[in-house]
Amino acid sequence: MRALSRQFAPYAWAPSTEEIAARAGIPAAEVVRFDGNTPPRPPDTARVDALADALARVNTYPHGGYPQIHETIAAYAGVEPGNIVLGAGADDLILLCARAFAAPRDCVAIADEPTYPLFRTAAWLAGADVGDDDPVLTFCCRPHNPTGALVDIPEARPLVVDEAYFEYARETIVDTSDDGLVVIRTFSKAFGLAGARIGYAVASAAVAEELRVRQSPAPVSTLSVALALAGLAAPPDVTDVLEERERLAERLRSLGLDPLPSRANFVYVRLARADEIAERLLLRGLAVRPFGDAMRITVRNRVDDDRLVAALAEIVGSLP
Repeated sequence: MRALSRQFAPYAWAPSTEEIAARAGIPAAEVVRFDGNTPPRPPDTARVDALADALARVNTYPHGGYPQIHETIAAYAGVEPGNIVLGAGADDLILLCARAFAAPRDCVAIADEPTYPLFRTAAWLAGADVGDDDPVLTFCCRPHNPTGALVDIPEARPLVVDEAYFEYARETIVDTSDDGLVVIRTFSKAFGLAGARIGYAVASAAVAEELRVRQSPAPVSTLSVALALAGLAAPPDVTDVLEERERLAERLRSLGLDPLPSRANFVYVRLARADEIAERLLLRGLAVRPFGDAMRITVRNRVDDDRLVAALAEIVGSLP
């Protein structure tokens, strides 16, 4: 097999809900996940009737591809169908961009680290190293994960910008006249379809075509396409999430914590002993994402968020 980057380390998943439940000694249904940046429940559009036509033809291939989803996404993104590249979630498209632009022993840059770890994994799987020495590709996450900030846009090209949280920020850098820019979005976050594994990239027509020829003939399932189409027919209104984000941030400030301003569906809180606090939360069935000296907390709903704040108050108050 072709050698991986010498820097390579595999992507590390968070523990499963069942594992957390076993450690906490509670039923899996009582585990609350604040670590995945996904909505607390599926969208109203994720219904069996939305899948009816796709299920009726699940025995066959999507001959001719997916023209309807390309056209519908293009209308939603304000571009042309030829600017759209489908993928099995943003991760699939990040991996595609890495192998399209980078080769073994190349260098790939990642802006504003620490950030989404799959950028590193994608570079390494392409055989490239991660660094700033004459990079052939640069990755950027905007809004930034894990801080939620609208970070500055690197001038480097080619540039891949992950806009997974676009619907919450309501700001984009899509520019289909720029052959050096690829913007990646997902249906996993605001659309609530993380398990369906579907996302899309927006690029100039020439770059989009180059990316498509480097994919498998049918990179997403017809069932995922049906769910995405149903979601696009009634795009999510994230107003309640944004309001709850600010309420959660205020509750955290009442504990003496200082969450950073966020343009995403999570808040980032710097605090000492974050790993220890996250472990103690986990033993209560509450999963957050620790970062050594900080933690990222997904915004859910008032009941779940208040449960987390109460647990944090007890744990932080008990620390010596």
